[in-house]
Amino acid sequence: MDIVKKQDILLNTVKRELEKNQRKNLERNESARKELEAFKLLDNRDNRQKYQLWLELSSDPTERRCPFTGNVISVSDLYSDKVEIEHLLPYSATLDDSMANKTLCFREANREKGNRSPHEAFGNSPKGYDWEEIWARAQNLPGNKRWRFLPGAMKKFDEEGGFLERQLNDTRYISRYTKEYLET
Repeated sequence: MDIVKKQDILLNTVKRELEKNQRKNLERNESARKELEAFKLLDNRDNRQKYQLWLELSSDPTERRCPFTGNVISVSDLYSDKVEIEHLLPYSATLDDSMANKTLCFREANREKGNRSPHEAFGNSPKGYDWEEIWARAQNLPGNKRWRFLPGAMKKFDEEGGFLERQLNDTRYISRYTKEYLET
């Protein structure tokens, strides 16, 4: 197989993966829009994200709990000022505003966590919080969120080059394939 055919196969594979992810995201957004319409709520980014993050907490709506307090987040709580979108690793330290770095929690827990990772804030089980239970609830979250509850999550983030390094790496990757495509 010549190099041009290999490049075409590779580009088609990358393109199919991107299209698959785009379809998945469109479906998630459309599902969120329908739910917001049913609740007679404004269709905006914040409300769609809240709904999507709420679904991630559990497949059972009666078990969708704040990762930190363990209290159930009901639909009525979800769109109230009681519940907030929370950055697992502090945005101020990571610049990571991706869905992988977000979850939902009750406002009080978010204030208690402050500008710290989950383990830094709750690892010693401060009054009203039990780290073992927090860790157990974190196991229900997707893998790209679970590791952010580990004791060395901030260190791991920094060792992997942090947000800026990941963005530069992604840009290099895309640039390389764009160059190869244009050369053919």
